[in-house]
Amino acid sequence: MATRFTRALRLATLPIALAAAFAAAPPAGAAGPVHYTVTFIGSKSLPFGNEPFAINSAGHTAGLGTFRGSSGETAYLSTGPTQLTSLPGLVTDDPDLATATEAFGVNDSDTVVGAARLNFPIRQDAVVWRGGRPTDLNIPLPGDQEVRAVGIDNAGRIAGSGLDTGKAWLYRNGTTTILPDLPGGQAAEAFGITQDGQVLGVASTTADSRHAEAVVWRGGTVVPLGHLAGSTWSEAHAMNQAGVAVGAAGVGGDEFAPRHPVVFVGGKVTDLWPDLGGSTSGTAFSINRAGTIVGDGRAGWVYRDGVRTDLDALIPPDSGITITAAWAINDAGQIAATAELKNGTTPQRFPKYAILLTPVPG
Repeated sequence: MATRFTRALRLATLPIALAAAFAAAPPAGAAGPVHYTVTFIGSKSLPFGNEPFAINSAGHTAGLGTFRGSSGETAYLSTGPTQLTSLPGLVTDDPDLATATEAFGVNDSDTVVGAARLNFPIRQDAVVWRGGRPTDLNIPLPGDQEVRAVGIDNAGRIAGSGLDTGKAWLYRNGTTTILPDLPGGQAAEAFGITQDGQVLGVASTTADSRHAEAVVWRGGTVVPLGHLAGSTWSEAHAMNQAGVAVGAAGVGGDEFAPRHPVVFVGGKVTDLWPDLGGSTSGTAFSINRAGTIVGDGRAGWVYRDGVRTDLDALIPPDSGITITAAWAINDAGQIAATAELKNGTTPQRFPKYAILLTPVPG
């Protein structure tokens, strides 16, 4: 690859009305905004904080966390606000490598996927943790020193990428399938997986990997999802049961242009934050069954009933935090997000804090 990527239906067959729902203003009489309670995931007193990248149906989260006695962040699984479990690496006799892990996905069985550092040679391998115990997936990408798993469904199918080789892959029951490139392209990266095994990501459209398009892989076939007008870059991160995909798209440029959060549906790409600005980037990271979308930009936000709202406006005013990114949402509407304290006093000026946002009934 000349550059490294940043972090399904065939959608053209979806009803036109479904696409219009994301482009139109909210219908008259639509419900008001949902408000949320705030729960910190883990301790607020640790220097580096926590960052949740995935959530399952029970509200359990996985991501990066800080633990006492550790010099940095390591992969974690949280099955409750105070129940953070550190997920170990593959090399237990080296204090540094034993905690050099990252978690990016979790399913309803609390099986977590991510990556762990190894040495001889120094590399990062894709890992699955079952019951807190790591297993190297041994993805067959010879020479690739940066292999990671990014998502797992409830059937145990795992999606991931080799960042050096530029290959997206799907793993199931010990077998790895390398996912195809787009015609003319030479690189791809996976960002997520649906519950029926469709993989979301990005694939280059030419030999120059700065030009790439959001794609979904289904049954071994790669399907492009489109760009915003005037751009040559887009990427897909998630898709719900209705086949509505979300991600990001460049605004008037290639891989290095600013990006806006977008929705892909019915062959149409819709900008969810048109006034984000030309120098600020944002991404839609997750969508649930009801079509509620969350992401980042100048702030963490939620998109519901045709309206994008900063999450700071939907939490109690005395919460004392600023929500910087919303990473994942489950079908119950719970959101895994990252926040900063408005008046932090920790050694790091702006540490990250993992929070769980739960909709207020009524």
